Amino acid sequence: MEQNVEFTHCYYLTAGEAGAQSSMPLTLLVQRVIEVATEHANALGIGYATLSVHGIAWVLSKISIEMQRYPDINEDYCLTTWIESYNRRFCDRCFAVTGGDGQPIGYIRTMWTAIDVERRCVADLTAFEQDAFPVSSRSCPVAKPVRLPALPADASVQDYTFKYCDIDFNRHVNSVRYLALVLNHWPLDHFDHNTIRRIDICYHHECHFGQTVQLRVASQGHESECEIVHDGVRAVGLRISWAPRAVTAR
Repeated sequence: MEQNVEFTHCYYLTAGEAGAQSSMPLTLLVQRVIEVATEHANALGIGYATLSVHGIAWVLSKISIEMQRYPDINEDYCLTTWIESYNRRFCDRCFAVTGGDGQPIGYIRTMWTAIDVERRCVADLTAFEQDAFPVSSRSCPVAKPVRLPALPADASVQDYTFKYCDIDFNRHVNSVRYLALVLNHWPLDHFDHNTIRRIDICYHHECHFGQTVQLRVASQGHESECEIVHDGVRAVGLRISWAPRAVTAR
């Protein structure tokens, strides 16, 4: 199993995938994280095909991303993942992102939860062999996220109703669609002059088709705290650290 301790998938950022600033959009990066984690889990025999027989599925619970820069249009880039730790309910998985020159441009820390698909609650992985979760000694420089406090009463509020394209095969809102909802809060000019240096996302409760949620945002300086709330309960919490973009996008 030693050869599977780390898993790497390399990509090429096409023009059709690039964002308005001619670089990789954050939503695509999160999508790639989910893809590579899935591929590694499949290679280890703890992926969807294996867990689904037991009525279990992985869901992304937390993700923290720190990027020096994002891959540029027409650039090759790679994501390498490894398992940092696990227990019978959770798996901590880290990633390194390298650019076309092979040098690291960012790191990512994630937590995955095993859920009972039918009962929609946390599942138990005790029955799976420990060797299926090869823990790497490689360190990840991304600090674990801290709890997002309650947002102030004067935070901005925007309503949104989840639609067909927001839903994935688990029939709940896709992890990336929550992020897209939050990022759409800011105008294009904001992204022309600012980039996301770090983002922490914590998924608390799942949302479903047809539900109307409130996006609440409070910003101060280079920090923004955001939450998606359904029926008064936080479904997703996010903290964003902005940095000035080196070159203003056209």
